[in-house]
Amino acid sequence: MRYVLIAAVLASGCSLLPAAKQEPFPVMNVTAERPPPGPDKVILTPSNIAITDKVQFETGKADLKPVSLPLLDEVVGVMKSNPQIEIVEIGGHTDSTGAADFNRTLSQQRAESVMRYITSKGIKKDRLTAKGFGPDVPVADNESDVGREANRRVEFNIIKQGPKKTVVKDE
Repeated sequence: MRYVLIAAVLASGCSLLPAAKQEPFPVMNVTAERPPPGPDKVILTPSNIAITDKVQFETGKADLKPVSLPLLDEVVGVMKSNPQIEIVEIGGHTDSTGAADFNRTLSQQRAESVMRYITSKGIKKDRLTAKGFGPDVPVADNESDVGREANRRVEFNIIKQGPKKTVVKDE
């Protein structure tokens, strides 16, 4: 019986709760500032296109991880805005874990994978070379995790460049 009474009250449009008057919320002026940009991840130097982040691959493979694509897009941007850079060597490096021959082959495949990605973004293939160094050019000691991590890298060394051309418009 109680449920029938409640259903009848609700069906008639009546509320079981008294109508409350609520003042409107005051208008809030909300502003947000964009945080300052972080440090550049790609820096053009006289001898290379330095990257401060790592190009990442699937373990034991030459497949680029999607997290590395924005970094490589920045490298593409530097190359597009600097046509005086004629040839860049993409150097693939590994640590000394595993067989040296396997690591040389893997680093070559990784350098070629990076080259394919960069050419797919509009950089001409004749501006790039790919070379796998494997474990042969370490920058740190392979006896520690930190050293091995530093040795696993991709480098962009400028092999040939001409003078920077400045376009001057006549008015």
